[in-house]
Amino acid sequence: MTSTDLSRFHRRLLVAITLSASFLSVLTQFLLITAFPKIMDEFAINSTEVQWLTTGYMITIAVLIPITAYFIDTFKTRTLMMSAMFLFLTGTLIGLVAPSFPVLLAGRIIQGMGSGIMIPLMQTILFLLYPKEKRGYAMGLAGLVINVAPAVGPPISGVLVNYFDWRALFLLTLPIAALILLLVYLYMRNVTELRQTAIDVFSILLSTVGFGGMLYGFNKVQEGGVGDTAAIVSLFVGVLALVLFAVRQLRLTAPILEIRVLKVPIFALVAVISILSFSLLISTETILPMYVQNAQQFSAFYGGLIVMPGALTLAVMSLFAGRLFDQYGGKIIAIIGFMLLVVSTLGFHVILELNTPFAITMFLFMLAMAGVALINMPIMTAGINALSDKLIPHGTAVINTARQFGGSLGLTFIISFISSAQAGSGTIEPAVYLTGVKTAFFVAFLFAVTGLILSLFLKKEKRDAKSG
Repeated sequence: MTSTDLSRFHRRLLVAITLSASFLSVLTQFLLITAFPKIMDEFAINSTEVQWLTTGYMITIAVLIPITAYFIDTFKTRTLMMSAMFLFLTGTLIGLVAPSFPVLLAGRIIQGMGSGIMIPLMQTILFLLYPKEKRGYAMGLAGLVINVAPAVGPPISGVLVNYFDWRALFLLTLPIAALILLLVYLYMRNVTELRQTAIDVFSILLSTVGFGGMLYGFNKVQEGGVGDTAAIVSLFVGVLALVLFAVRQLRLTAPILEIRVLKVPIFALVAVISILSFSLLISTETILPMYVQNAQQFSAFYGGLIVMPGALTLAVMSLFAGRLFDQYGGKIIAIIGFMLLVVSTLGFHVILELNTPFAITMFLFMLAMAGVALINMPIMTAGINALSDKLIPHGTAVINTARQFGGSLGLTFIISFISSAQAGSGTIEPAVYLTGVKTAFFVAFLFAVTGLILSLFLKKEKRDAKSG
């Protein structure tokens, strides 16, 4: 069945089911963070060990993303989505009853397997359900749903963990996942086109070692610095495996990831811009709560509060950005988005002090998130529109992979300036920490300027009369 065979109602139903599944996947990534102290107490583990609940989840997603193009080409949409939701449901159930930390971590990894399939599948389904002139709106919906999850996750988990056991977080998501799985079984239709794609086990192994090794290495750099032996070995092995993976994909007649999409100039440019934008998003979201707690000496509650208005701005603006893309194309709104990021990151560098009012910091963050919203989904849509429909699964996989790993590298690089400022200090000194934060935001400002310059080279798309 093709997307044109679906009624308007059924099309909207498929979109609602797909977005709901993706929302739950993203929400789960942020739910457990506030529960870490209680988990540490129950299982007698330290902060480095408990962080693996997030790191393991991210590594699993990152390893699966490059392989999803093969899955989408090989399996029917309904079968693949049911498999993703079943994995997610199984991981959630394991986490709910976990008697030990290793079992809990295993549950998180299985959850990550479902999420790693779901996110690229969602983007592919939306691209195929909507014609090119409506894809901006479709991806605006995706941005709205995906960006709401980080905004509502911490408050929801904070309330539940405050009044109930940390297992309540799994109990919350379990029935929702079961309901979505039932809806997928009843209403999902096959909208992707199956293609002859041979499975190449060696490619999957190289992808797993390469992407997993690099993300693990990035996390070890953040923990132990650039001189950490495990980080160096992991990054070296990861880079070597990725080079071999790329060479092998170019030689295979039916690669599991068609990296030749990067030969399309506009797509390659979009991939680089996406890395810069995502780096700015996750680094700003990471730095500000630490600034509030370590420099301004406020509690973790205020650290979460400082980013909430910006996260909501990102969610709402994502929908408007999709409509603007359909009307004006990607170039002009990407330029405006990076201009907002240039202003906000420079503002953080110049204005932030130990006694900076909350309102100013919140406003600058809202400005930054409005800029990110004007870039993220619209720029991805512009890149995917440059590809043929048969290459859409590979295009979404390549861009998501580039964002995940490029963003991790960008985050590590930017955050390293805070660590450098603290070097040699046994305790956190607010004034020293502030210096590191201001330097990090200046580096972020340079990232934003680079993105602004690159966005000038995007082609202005011609919009037809029907598309506004």
